[in-house]
Amino acid sequence: MRTAPAALAAVLLTMLSVPLPAAAQAPAAGPPMGWSSRSLGCSVSETSVRAAADALAPLAPLGYRYVILDGCWLAPQRSGGALAADPARFPSGIEALAAYVRGKGLDLGVSLSAGTKACAGGGPGSYGSEAADAAQVKAWGVGYVKYDWCDIPKADFPGQNVERIARTLYPRMRQALGDGVVFAMNNEDGSTVPWLWGKEAGATTWRTNVFNRPIADSYATMVDIWEFNQLRAEYAGAGSWADPDLIQAGLGGMTATEYRAQFSLWAIGAAPLILQADPARAPREIVADPEVIAVARDPLGAHGALARSDGWYHVLVKPLAGGDRAIVLFNESDRAATISTDLGPGHHRIEDLWTGAVTGSTGELAAQVPAHGAAMYRVSDGRAGTPLVTFEVDPAALGDDRPSVLEPGVTGEIVTRVVNTGATGALRDLTVTLAVPEGWRAEARTPAATGRLRGGETFTVTWAVTPPGGAALTEHRLTAVAAFAGGRVPGEAVVRVARAPGAGTTHLSDLTWTAAKNHFGPVEKDASNGERAAGDGRPLTIEGVRYAKGLGAHAPAEIEYYTAGRCATVRFLGGVDDEVGQAGSARFEVWADGGRVAASELVTGADPAVEVTASVEGARHVRLVATNGGDNAYSDHVDFADATVTCH
Repeated sequence: MRTAPAALAAVLLTMLSVPLPAAAQAPAAGPPMGWSSRSLGCSVSETSVRAAADALAPLAPLGYRYVILDGCWLAPQRSGGALAADPARFPSGIEALAAYVRGKGLDLGVSLSAGTKACAGGGPGSYGSEAADAAQVKAWGVGYVKYDWCDIPKADFPGQNVERIARTLYPRMRQALGDGVVFAMNNEDGSTVPWLWGKEAGATTWRTNVFNRPIADSYATMVDIWEFNQLRAEYAGAGSWADPDLIQAGLGGMTATEYRAQFSLWAIGAAPLILQADPARAPREIVADPEVIAVARDPLGAHGALARSDGWYHVLVKPLAGGDRAIVLFNESDRAATISTDLGPGHHRIEDLWTGAVTGSTGELAAQVPAHGAAMYRVSDGRAGTPLVTFEVDPAALGDDRPSVLEPGVTGEIVTRVVNTGATGALRDLTVTLAVPEGWRAEARTPAATGRLRGGETFTVTWAVTPPGGAALTEHRLTAVAAFAGGRVPGEAVVRVARAPGAGTTHLSDLTWTAAKNHFGPVEKDASNGERAAGDGRPLTIEGVRYAKGLGAHAPAEIEYYTAGRCATVRFLGGVDDEVGQAGSARFEVWADGGRVAASELVTGADPAVEVTASVEGARHVRLVATNGGDNAYSDHVDFADATVTCH
């Protein structure tokens, strides 16, 4: 450990004699809540932070408290041995900003680094100056410190791995800050395995993901990070919370359904609820639901655990103080699906925390959950007047994880199904209605009403649904209502309108795919993958050979087409595009419905294209896949050159 210079020691002694501001409060019970400036990057300023505090203040009664400067606030150098704010971004200083934030009923937070430099925006780290820096930020009135892991002088710790170094450095700052400041232990790449020892080190929160970058505003990344977080559940508990990173609601990269799912998963995991979007833009219907927040901050402090999971459909249960349970049904798949769990014997009162509906059940909880969505409940012992009703619109068959497909101008069938799941009484005068987009037709082929539906019984209606010939080749929403004496239950389904290829051989780049996933940027038609915006690719080129037609992607990648069981063969030349040189590696596959029907050997940037031909007879969906070759994915620009499908 380095010795602080005399000037710094003098600063430390001065700060130790300064009492904390009178408005400073002890950290509140429950995981911390607030807002982070991360999305502002180094455009952050005292003006933008004050505006964020203004917008966050109305949420303070719900528990939102901390306004956190996540980097770019420090001056490049210390002043007289002490930390100083960047004079251009924060001309009034951090103490004045903290006072302003406290005036809004909130607390200021700042990021510091355990190494020699700050992680973002320049400025000094706290290595060797932990006591002085802790005293200084406390004197300013800071109530939250996010302690980053950048520029660690590993040479000062010969023979020690990164975990041992972290076990030395993080507790130094925790002890210097004392218990009155939230201590968020932040090591984004997981190399220090903080979940194993964060609690004993006194960390209020500790990061759980193993990504070396912050959470991205995308559904796939959110799910990955949630899964990593769930693996650390056993180490979390009251006062030391597992932190899967920020809440994304309001940023715009996910749907409202996906944002609600994230908030549900974070809440049942007792995770910090720190907003990344401007608080003024964060949707109140998601981030300000008091019943959901009460689950996150329940005094028992339990981290919700998986009670059931098959890879796509998950049931999480969190015990609550007083004996209640919180339950989340999470549908990770791309199609709405019914998820259920056994509540045990007896009568159960079930409150839907997102809608407020209260129903009863004698043993089962079940709901059709939208694709990428989550339903969240509080379950207690007791009775409710209305039985739990499970309303399914276009229910999925086992293993079907994609929306149903209708063809333009062609009549197809959609089924609705009502189940008296709660079985606490009969449903009387039940009527089901189905609404379709303008220009579509929907007619009931079977009776759409019944006088009584007893406990445990099911009522099914089959509908003939016809999209117009000019219907857009995209996803469309169907809505339905099951109405009965004393209640009504809404339901919905997403269906895709797609046109199968015509007879003969067609280039796949001339067709509209039904789904595409790509590691970097969008999949390109007749061009390589440029990693960023659509249309930024170059000519498809593999080992000096240019191809006018094909698909450019970045492995891992999946591109799916609707073939309606009318196609025979898919063919393409797979390779790594010349624009990455000899770097990159991948394997190419073809999947027909749920099975793989062709696969290539490993192809690298030094190899010529390989021909892949697959029989897809009878398949309704055909998927082209490029998998990562087993190394990093940075250079895996893959081409499906001259890709064609031949149909009857």
